[in-house]
Amino acid sequence: MTQADIDEIVAHARQRFEEGLLKAGFSERDGMWHGQVPRGSNGVEVRLGLPSTFPFAPPRVYPVPDDAAPWSWHRERDGALCIVAEDDHDDLWWADAPTILEQAAAWFAGADVGWANDRPDLDLDRYFGAASEDSIYIYEGFDGLRNSNVRFEPDKNDTMLLRVGQAATTRKRKPTGRGKPEKIPNRTRFGYIADVGSVAAPPRSWDDIVALAKLSDDTIRRIKGGSISVLGLIYDRGGHEGLVLLEVRSDASGTISATRLLSASNTPDARRARSGPGSQHLSDKRVAIVGVGALGSFIADALVRSGVGSLTLVDHDLLLPGNLVRHHASQSFVGLPKTTAVKCELVAAGLIDPASVRTSSIEVRDTTESLKLLGAHELVINATADFAVTAALHKAAEAIGAHILSVALQNSGETIRVDVLPPLADAELLPNSTRPRDPSVPEVFEPGCGSPISPTAPYAVMEAAGIAARHAVAMLLGRPIHPAGEIRHIFPDTRGEDADVG
Repeated sequence: MTQADIDEIVAHARQRFEEGLLKAGFSERDGMWHGQVPRGSNGVEVRLGLPSTFPFAPPRVYPVPDDAAPWSWHRERDGALCIVAEDDHDDLWWADAPTILEQAAAWFAGADVGWANDRPDLDLDRYFGAASEDSIYIYEGFDGLRNSNVRFEPDKNDTMLLRVGQAATTRKRKPTGRGKPEKIPNRTRFGYIADVGSVAAPPRSWDDIVALAKLSDDTIRRIKGGSISVLGLIYDRGGHEGLVLLEVRSDASGTISATRLLSASNTPDARRARSGPGSQHLSDKRVAIVGVGALGSFIADALVRSGVGSLTLVDHDLLLPGNLVRHHASQSFVGLPKTTAVKCELVAAGLIDPASVRTSSIEVRDTTESLKLLGAHELVINATADFAVTAALHKAAEAIGAHILSVALQNSGETIRVDVLPPLADAELLPNSTRPRDPSVPEVFEPGCGSPISPTAPYAVMEAAGIAARHAVAMLLGRPIHPAGEIRHIFPDTRGEDADVG
């Protein structure tokens, strides 16, 4: 398809949409389409514009006059009606004129009843233009911030960290306890955080912000003088709190402008919200992973990201250069124990506290050590692909009425196998794989290794780790996916076996 073909498709979509507007009684003037949509038993006039990127961006619909619709969370910064949500981009449904006009009528119906069952999106920041600064302002939470002076100090990667308890509104250095002046880093910015409570409608002007934040004359004076350059608004919507950080500047005439800074929360709740359903119930779970090579290293990462709060990593191998292709750890850890490498990666990513990760090189072929692991953890995962280790853990679990997960990649990485051992509810063990090795894949040998190197692809390792983590989380939450586990083939079989089990 050429650019000319694409241009023709776009032109046809625009023509089709405009024909739909004409049929609905709209007319074009001054580059906008004007007409009416239903509102109760009457109609309301709107004007509609098509962006240059239409149909890949939705039309813009405005009430006529501007105050014919109330200013609310459901209007854009320029007054357009919020008809298309950011998460409603599954298709280009807005390219159909009758549909967009129906949505506009639905918007007025929602406005007239006060937006019952309104979704509490915390997006106050989109009602302000973007600041010219690219730094990310990071805050830990709202405790100690409300209606307080604060300061932001530069950190690595062009970030600015909000310092609680070191607030100031001037660059004058304060004496420390030893009589020396406190050193204030360059680029430090001072600010004020106001708790504005529930916000019925986003502010549209600086006067709106002053009234909303109840800013004192002294705070406004400091903003005009430049000693406060960041204004934060802690706000509530539908029982959920958000924070918007604004860069505030005064021009020569004393007129203050406010533009949004890029900010982000660095709290456990912010991370937990992205950890998947049930993550809040995993923080007190203890998991042991036996074998933290390629597969075990990615399982550890997936579980910690999912909310598991305590890990024991068991392995006696060192990380070698060749391991890096499939291992989660980076080159800087070559020569260290794999357990140390994985722990360091998890801690460095800020995923878990170092005290919550234990490392061990115990011999798990010993059933005594297997029993100790099982007794100290809610779940033990075997990722060694070692039959003797699997057998020892299986027998130990069977003896005390526990269950383990055993995870392996078979058939040169073409088959993923996750076994619950012993199976739950007296289920049958999963069948052994009968898929033959692909003879077209050559065997590769490496000095110091007595068997061929596994040709398992890195993506197979990551997929297997994801499947294993899904089963592990389900077991920890008491909702196992399958009593015996799962067998999955990455590629369709052309040699006799192609069915997934579990």
